[in-house]
Amino acid sequence: MMKLSLLIFYKEYQTFLGELREKGMVHIHENTERSAEDTDLQAKLMLIKRAGEMITHMQSRNDVEQIEKVKADDEHLLEYLEGLYNRQEQIDQQLVGLEKDYAAYRPWGQFSREKIQKLEAAGWEFHFFSVAEQKFQPEWEATYDAVVISEMMGQKYFVTVTPAGMKVELEADPYIFPQATQDELKKQIKGLREESVKIGEELDAISQDAIARLKKYRLQITEMADKLKVEDAVQTFVDEKVIALEGWIPVEKEAEMRSFLETKDVYFEFTRPTPEDDVPVQLKNSAYSRLFEPVTKMFALPQYKELDLTPFLAPFFMLFFGMCMGDGGYGLIIWLVCFIIGRKASPAIKGYLVLGQYLGLMTVVVGLLTGSFFGIALDSVEWPWLAGVKSLFLTEANYGKYLGGYNPMMIIAVAVGIIQILYGMCLNAARLTKQFGFKYAVSTLGWVGAIILLGVLIGLPMLKVVIPEVLKYVLYVLLGLCALTIYFYNSPGKGVFTNFGSGLWGTYNMATGLLGDTLSYIRLFAIGLTGSILGGVFNTLAFQLTDGLPAVVKFIAVFLILIIGHSINFGLCMISSFVHPMRLTFVEFYKNAGFEGGGKQYEPFRKKVND
Repeated sequence: MMKLSLLIFYKEYQTFLGELREKGMVHIHENTERSAEDTDLQAKLMLIKRAGEMITHMQSRNDVEQIEKVKADDEHLLEYLEGLYNRQEQIDQQLVGLEKDYAAYRPWGQFSREKIQKLEAAGWEFHFFSVAEQKFQPEWEATYDAVVISEMMGQKYFVTVTPAGMKVELEADPYIFPQATQDELKKQIKGLREESVKIGEELDAISQDAIARLKKYRLQITEMADKLKVEDAVQTFVDEKVIALEGWIPVEKEAEMRSFLETKDVYFEFTRPTPEDDVPVQLKNSAYSRLFEPVTKMFALPQYKELDLTPFLAPFFMLFFGMCMGDGGYGLIIWLVCFIIGRKASPAIKGYLVLGQYLGLMTVVVGLLTGSFFGIALDSVEWPWLAGVKSLFLTEANYGKYLGGYNPMMIIAVAVGIIQILYGMCLNAARLTKQFGFKYAVSTLGWVGAIILLGVLIGLPMLKVVIPEVLKYVLYVLLGLCALTIYFYNSPGKGVFTNFGSGLWGTYNMATGLLGDTLSYIRLFAIGLTGSILGGVFNTLAFQLTDGLPAVVKFIAVFLILIIGHSINFGLCMISSFVHPMRLTFVEFYKNAGFEGGGKQYEPFRKKVND
């Protein structure tokens, strides 16, 4: 990025600002304090938020064949839609109260208040009570002409009929009815439900028109907000006749912008950013790595001075997804669905579908290596055409004897975890070198070397591999050199005792942290194994539970069990296969890579809505 400083005469400012927006290259440096105090800007930002929330609501509505236009102009569109949703919420709240009142009549059945009023006018009084069944006294029937109307949930509901003026004193709870009659409540409930359905049907019918108009409206408001941000960012000099602006522009666009500015009556200057500058970030990756940028952005953008970890996490994330999904059949479904939809998809979602194809293919590869296909353990089936490859599947039965009884996929998961951790530490060393100089990365590289050397010295004998004595002493010497950098050069420029103390503390953190980080990667094996086993369980249920049924009935039952069972398993595996690779990436990998984040997206001041 290059910093662009501009000085504009106040009479030319508005015209120049419009031309600068048309170019759409400069990210204007924002004055966050002034923007936070700008009530007009904050109102626009709130409108943008409300429009976004309404778009989400409308996108969740049912598609209908009959598309209608919203009965509101653009200026009042959002308020109109919010009014409909608010009315639906009001109706829902009213229905809760009315249905509660209506339920109060349920124990008493149908009765006429008018007839009761006539009887009361004739000298009779009616009292309604409820009491626990065991507390109801039979003598009440003789004394007060009590009549049990119903019994529900351990309660008796009864009414007494007595002459006017007679006191009715019972150990029972008087029953108070709502002011509205049962018929009135029923009518109100029906009317509100019909109104709610009508509003829902209207929202369904206008959803497509509303979404399109809301998106355009949001862009218009965003343009206004961008202009207000620019106005908040300006500084004025010479009695407010000279306006100063600062912004950022990609290096590759400097020549084009310079040619444009040379034709304008403005002063400009391009300079390189300093360490104190808050420089926006524009990710630049290959076509493959670019597919994983949404994963990076879910956590945080790197700072301008940091390495972009997207190309480094991409192959690991894809592998982790495949290991968690673990089933070749499921991977084939993912690839096929993404491939078919991707052929006619809009550019906005095409990248996600291409990413899905890569993830699906990796899942197919992992599934074939482990011998799992739609929950079928390929190494255990008696299919002649698999006889020659069954011994190659990465299963405990085939390779456990060489690995001390451990499943090979568990060993691979741990090994991949160690590789990614060491890879992250190397990237951290590169970051430190870029920011502060190589000497600040020496200790980190010492840890990388020490871990690798310890792995060789301890791991090879465990695998019964003999290390020649000469090579062993060479490795010890290298390990000693690594220890020197760890304990005496971890804080360049500071004293020996400070370095040694920091080295001891770093050793404790490394010993505890490395073990925990490494064990975290076992989840890749556990989740993949769980999905494969659960798929096999549904296969077994489908065929064992239906054994003995007539052929047609059996086919239908097997089909339903397989479809429902594998759909559930597929959904659970999909969730796990996204969540856990992201967890390993954002926690273990980012931590060891020294990722700080907090970068700001490069967003040039540009025109967003075509006239």
